[in-house]
Amino acid sequence: MLLLPTEPLTLTRHAARFDTRWTMSSVAIVSACGDIDASNASALTDYALLNAARCRGLILDLSGVEFLGTDGFSALHRVSVRCAHADIEWMLIPSAAVSRLLQICDPHGSLSTVDSVDAAMASLKTQRRVGSGDHR
Repeated sequence: MLLLPTEPLTLTRHAARFDTRWTMSSVAIVSACGDIDASNASALTDYALLNAARCRGLILDLSGVEFLGTDGFSALHRVSVRCAHADIEWMLIPSAAVSRLLQICDPHGSLSTVDSVDAAMASLKTQRRVGSGDHR
């Protein structure tokens, strides 16, 4: 995967750290690590959406998240709704802690999850191809 030669954007809020990397295909990879709770869930939403506004696809990599509270799930839901309204495809890479909360709060799997950045990139590429009518 090729990344743009720019410095990653980093933000630290309470017990979490957020970073963004950009790919050559206008996909933002927003990563979070640490704990996402009531003190920083809105910062996650704002950070992810700020980056989503400048791309065609968003990968939210939460594989480094050790704790996700219910406010964190609400943040993920807000990201999902805003991306849908803006016609931005997005994928979520959960950690074990995130997966546990998703089993409770999203039992029907309405948030699209994958295991890795490579799988997310492949899924976004397929979604864009299907959405544009290009079925190569």
